[in-house]
Amino acid sequence: MSSCARQTSDFDKWISNINDICGPFLANTVGSDFSGSVEKVGGWLDMSRVNIQGADLYRTSKEIHKSGIPDFFCVFQILGHSLVEQVGNRSSLTSGDVVLVDSALPFRFSYQEPSQQISLILPRQIIERILNLSKVELGVKIPSNSHIARFASKLVIEASLHENLDQEEGAAILDSLATLIKPSVLKSVRTSDPHDKMFRAASEFVKANIGEPGLNAYMVANSVGTSVRSLHRAFSGHSITLSEYVKVQRLEMCANYIKAHNGRLNLTEVVYKYGFGSSSYFSTAFKGHFGMTPSDFKKYCSLG
Repeated sequence: MSSCARQTSDFDKWISNINDICGPFLANTVGSDFSGSVEKVGGWLDMSRVNIQGADLYRTSKEIHKSGIPDFFCVFQILGHSLVEQVGNRSSLTSGDVVLVDSALPFRFSYQEPSQQISLILPRQIIERILNLSKVELGVKIPSNSHIARFASKLVIEASLHENLDQEEGAAILDSLATLIKPSVLKSVRTSDPHDKMFRAASEFVKANIGEPGLNAYMVANSVGTSVRSLHRAFSGHSITLSEYVKVQRLEMCANYIKAHNGRLNLTEVVYKYGFGSSSYFSTAFKGHFGMTPSDFKKYCSLG
């Protein structure tokens, strides 16, 4: 087998393993020196160790729709160097850095040099309970020289070495980690970029008025005192359209509402509470985003 064919075979095997262990991703090689491996670690925890060189790993809206309930990836750079991008933020990670990304929004990791990371899934309900979700800074690293990064990395690296962690121990680790990183991932509203301020103001308006069926670009633009064109530009800078953002927020709030009531509610109530115009559209959108129908999700929640 030629070296080119061998590299292609190795890459295909690697991305297949990534999809099996970490969920749906796309990837492409960068340069001619690809190598990669991935393994499940940490017992009950949803954690993986990834070695990679010469590739980009990313999610688009299509992979997000396939991934089920959207959680967060807390990524620990163990060795080497990588780049991460999400919602207009771009960080260069070196050994010891930590970053939080939201699986409900597009993101990309680039690995041109040899790199090792540990990726831990933090369930969305933990982020919502411990952090203020609207103020979480995505794609911005917690630097290795901070006390928080050092403590968090030690906790996760140690956890990755134990394959017999049970559910109670794993849940305690997840809560501890979310509490630990809280001071570093809560952002202050930046004033240097008017588009960034506009995006944050618009996103807050969308969340506060999510049940309004007529929620549209003109209404949002008027609320933040800007033009529709500038509003679309602000969302484009965060790698998402306004309509996609509204749809994702509605679907996530619906899922959380169903889950909070343990599935014991009328789905028609959910449809109109969160601004969907019809039950059929809601059902199609929900299945496209979460991979299951609202009725199936309701049954799943009732079992918990």
